[in-house]
Amino acid sequence: MTELLHDVFRYVRRNYFILLSVAVVGIGTLGYRLIEGVSWLDAFYTTCITVSTVGFREVQELSAVGKLFTVALIVAGLSTVVVAVGQIGQDMIALTARRYKERMEKQVEALSGHYILCGYGRMGRVIARHLQSERVPFVVVDHTPELVEAIREEKLLAIEGDATSDETLERAGVRRAKGLVTVLSKDAENVFVVLTASQLNPSLYILARANNDDAIPKLIRAGANAVINPYESAGARIAQTLLRPAVTDFMQVVTSREGLDILVEQIEIQPESQLAGRTLRESNLRQVANAMVVAIRKGRSGEMLFNPESSALMEAGDTLIAIASKQALDRLAEMARSSYSS
Repeated sequence: MTELLHDVFRYVRRNYFILLSVAVVGIGTLGYRLIEGVSWLDAFYTTCITVSTVGFREVQELSAVGKLFTVALIVAGLSTVVVAVGQIGQDMIALTARRYKERMEKQVEALSGHYILCGYGRMGRVIARHLQSERVPFVVVDHTPELVEAIREEKLLAIEGDATSDETLERAGVRRAKGLVTVLSKDAENVFVVLTASQLNPSLYILARANNDDAIPKLIRAGANAVINPYESAGARIAQTLLRPAVTDFMQVVTSREGLDILVEQIEIQPESQLAGRTLRESNLRQVANAMVVAIRKGRSGEMLFNPESSALMEAGDTLIAIASKQALDRLAEMARSSYSS
């Protein structure tokens, strides 16, 4: 019985304009029939010209009661039209929003090697701005409808939903993504996001926010590759700027990509690379690629070699931290990928 009532309610809600129009015409026809005593056809005709306000002459002179009924019928008819126009407008807006959402979800489905940003608070906005400046593909996940709508108005890809759920991350393309960053306001939520994402895509690089230091080991155990406490990081940077402003300015310059000829980039050495198994001296990167390797992160141990000696051995899986022009970095990246020199 309850299911039947729900079905009836859905039908009425979906077709209420048609039902309302039929009700107005039906009541008008019955009213003229009873009040004026005209035929059913004349009553129907009078109702139609009254509701449509076309101004045709009545079939017969109306009585006082008939005139009052006509006024009420006109008001009812105009009200129906107003409601109809409003409903049509809402339907058009909803249809446009639905098509835009479908188009956006298709764009997300086409992404591969992208990044997923979970949370669009103050920190999420800053991260999104930097990802935009780097021109890397990314999609934002947030549970607030108004916020998601604002994100889409900024021409950014966004998924509305709970970032801790498998279904939401699947819609964001987590299995095809290159990396994920979760900056939700609660540490417990970030732990759930990390745990879910790492299970869906074990090779995904995951960066998580920790509001408290005691959450860091939990996030690491859940599968995060790196964890950042924004308060700790911001405090350390403020102290560094206070004590060594020139160093901070230098790091700001070399890590920014805006209007610079010199960039800092990380480049991973692939197994088939011509650099694998060779030393820095043997590869002669300064002359061949015109790039300066300032550090090497060893792939197996994770050890970071700063200012490596020319005898430092490069192996598959190692990551080079290099400073050079964009063109030089592109050449170095090609050498790190291929077995021959371009």
